[in-house]
Amino acid sequence: MSVANAAPTLKPSRLADMLSRHGRHVLVIAHRGHWAHAPENSMSAIEAAIAAGADMVEIDTQATADGRLVVIHDETLDRTTDRRGVVADLPVDVVRGARLRHGAGGSDAALTDQRVPLLAEALEAARGRIAVNVDVKYARDTDAVGRLVRDLGVTDEVLLKTPTDLDAAPFAALSLSWFGHVPHMPMLAARPGRFAEDLRRIEALRPPVVEVHFSALDDLASARAELERQDTRLWVNTLEVSHDLDLRDGRAVVDPDGVWGPLIEAGVGAIQTDAVDALAAYLGSRGLLR
Repeated sequence: MSVANAAPTLKPSRLADMLSRHGRHVLVIAHRGHWAHAPENSMSAIEAAIAAGADMVEIDTQATADGRLVVIHDETLDRTTDRRGVVADLPVDVVRGARLRHGAGGSDAALTDQRVPLLAEALEAARGRIAVNVDVKYARDTDAVGRLVRDLGVTDEVLLKTPTDLDAAPFAALSLSWFGHVPHMPMLAARPGRFAEDLRRIEALRPPVVEVHFSALDDLASARAELERQDTRLWVNTLEVSHDLDLRDGRAVVDPDGVWGPLIEAGVGAIQTDAVDALAAYLGSRGLLR
């Protein structure tokens, strides 16, 4: 990668300090908010994540037919609300009129009086209280999300992530209008036996944190020196849908030493989870909470 394609240096910020590898702490990331106590991706799920002491809340966003960014995971309203239809085909007033279902949704989940939030509302609610990881569900919306983060003045509190093609030259993220101004997390799969090489390959992105999917813990551990050199924090997911070995929340709540323990020993510094309370308690017992 040429110097001309290198990312500008991100100015020091509260988020940059949180993501730095300095210190032994492991970050707790609440997936889609703390939805065990609220509808996923709702304003109350963000509040629940704050109340639980999570370091960061992950939320999903996409644009409606009239270009408004809303906070919802699925392509459709079907699972999480009382309405049906494709979000991108509907105007914002229809999407916002949907009532959210409790928890992870589904037809049997109780309806609430809460509505699908605008992304701007969610970021304002989190401002100064909790860091936010925004998962942009469709590449078409990525630049709009970055511009909104800049316009709201929350570039020191919001982390955006994009998939990374390890064979790209240059990397697609370098062409985004907000790149170098808003913290960015590449998402990649660790190729067996080549994770340290992969980290060197994406060094031009200057990532403060990398979200990685993997097939062997040894691959993560073998890259510890490279992560230290780049001051890059390692983020993994223990969600039931992640399929990184059998390191899942369902097992972790009954055997945290058998799931979260090996990840921490392998050098993981951020864990996205649906079991926020259990992970926080485990990290606290090991003196690893921030």
